[in-house]
Amino acid sequence: MLVEPVHHLNLSLLGRCNSKFGGTRYTRIGGELSNAIPGASFAKVRIARRRYPVSVTHYTLPMVGLKPELEGCIVAHVTDIHCGYGDTDPVYSWLTNALADINPSVVLFTGDYVDDHYKGPGYPLGDVLKRLKGDRYAAAVYGNHDHRRGLVEAKDGLETANIPLLVNDSLQLLPGLWVGGLDDMYEGSPDLQRTLARMPTDRSTILLSHNPTAIEQTGDRNVVILSGHTHGAQMRLPWPSPELVCRVHLRCRQVMGWYHNGLARLYISRGIGVTGWPPLRIACPAELAVFHLTAAGSDFRASSAGKPAL
Repeated sequence: MLVEPVHHLNLSLLGRCNSKFGGTRYTRIGGELSNAIPGASFAKVRIARRRYPVSVTHYTLPMVGLKPELEGCIVAHVTDIHCGYGDTDPVYSWLTNALADINPSVVLFTGDYVDDHYKGPGYPLGDVLKRLKGDRYAAAVYGNHDHRRGLVEAKDGLETANIPLLVNDSLQLLPGLWVGGLDDMYEGSPDLQRTLARMPTDRSTILLSHNPTAIEQTGDRNVVILSGHTHGAQMRLPWPSPELVCRVHLRCRQVMGWYHNGLARLYISRGIGVTGWPPLRIACPAELAVFHLTAAGSDFRASSAGKPAL
């Protein structure tokens, strides 16, 4: 099965995204992942006694059959918050401010809201999610840590923030913009056929799947899959390599960034929080991924993935 990474190698920094986006060349790297981070704005948040790297990445995202009224619609992707672990609470304030500055129409969440290591009293997850959502359209799915904690926290937090939870289901979030949500591939009960059943096939749709291995089953559908789970390997070291970490620890061949399989496209965000020990990020900034929807041209190919917004 063809599942190839597609990465952008230009490291030019971006400020706030404007309304015009230029074309950018993409390079396909067969089977190998580059350490390069796509065009982004970088910063560091002070947490405890260390600085925590964060970034915002912008992409233009060509969509087949996009309605004219959705041209330029901004979609933000938030994943792997892992509340309650790693002293990362200040990062949620940074994220709230970043979303306020970008002001997307839609915020999509792909799981792992509270970390499995958190042993304290009930974390105020609903308050965090409510700030992140604001008055925007939103949808969400569960992650593997949410399943490990029994789902109650995640379910209650999403309900408090009035964020629709999709478990093997889909909805038309905006007129012409369909979003499906798949349960976690390994610790949930995923049903891809049911998830895609109501979603149209004559246009690009968005599929939320915490685990990126969903792309291995969606090659015949024109879907844009948004995933997290891998944290981009969290610590990108020469050894063990990020690819080896994800393959052995997560049973996942995908690490970060863009991939494609047939008509399906996948973007893996590095996520917001941390997990495991030590709770550090090395050469792997936390990420808020932002997508600017645009109608796909006649020369559209799924292998073009998305383009950094200039």
